[in-house]
Amino acid sequence: MVLLKPRTWSRQARLTLIAAVTLTGLLFLFLSPRVPIGPGYHDFADKRAWLGLPNAADVLSNIPFVLAGLCGLLWLGRRPAEPSFLDPRERIPYVVFFAGVALTGVGSWWYHMAPSDARLPWDLLPMTCSFTSMVVATYMERVNLRTGFRALLPALMLGALSVVYWEITASLGRGEYKFYLFVQFFSPVLLALIIGLFPPRYSGVRYLIAAFALYVAAKLFEVYDYAIFRGLGSSVSGHALKHVTAGVACFWILIMLERRRPGLVDPETNQRYLPPARRAVSL
Repeated sequence: MVLLKPRTWSRQARLTLIAAVTLTGLLFLFLSPRVPIGPGYHDFADKRAWLGLPNAADVLSNIPFVLAGLCGLLWLGRRPAEPSFLDPRERIPYVVFFAGVALTGVGSWWYHMAPSDARLPWDLLPMTCSFTSMVVATYMERVNLRTGFRALLPALMLGALSVVYWEITASLGRGEYKFYLFVQFFSPVLLALIIGLFPPRYSGVRYLIAAFALYVAAKLFEVYDYAIFRGLGSSVSGHALKHVTAGVACFWILIMLERRRPGLVDPETNQRYLPPARRAVSL
């Protein structure tokens, strides 16, 4: 029964599991063969123009990213630390996350107007910032604030380097895409692992789960781009739905921050947090 409740394991056992999964993923990454982008990577189902705008649906469907990112940044800029952030350092990865989301919308807009290798980094680079900053934010809140905060800049650099490496190797005629794919797909794996192993410092976990579910749905829409476009009578493509769904997922992250409150278990001390008002009374 204990095996079915991983949060009851010792802290060291849970950290060891995260380290083991990460090392296994890295080993698989370096031993796997080269992964170039496919020949049809830039071929999307909906190529219709609107008012002179090429690939209009795939371009305009990036608006939710821009709106979610800007709304998140505006909220973070005017919101006091309590009660959404017990430590001001916890705010920083979310600033990076929402900045990455807004820039993803801009970069993806630019890329989808004329999809090509030359424009692809503008789409990929801000996404790596959002992926990695979300993992770091969750690690800071659930595992160790200081270690997570120190890991933010290295994590962002590694994510960016995965895109830079693809661009350099692509210019040499042997584009290596697997490092970016690792950042994209291992980030949610690591995120789910941290959530499953460590208790939350804040309420509102259901909003994070909803965002995660929307992200999974967005990836499925992306995979079935052509099938959805044909199945819906060429009215909307899977890729456009992917943009909208992923953008909505980012809004759910913002809703989580707006509505969450401290008062759950501190994963580092295993002690229960008290909201400021109750903390003052207990003193």
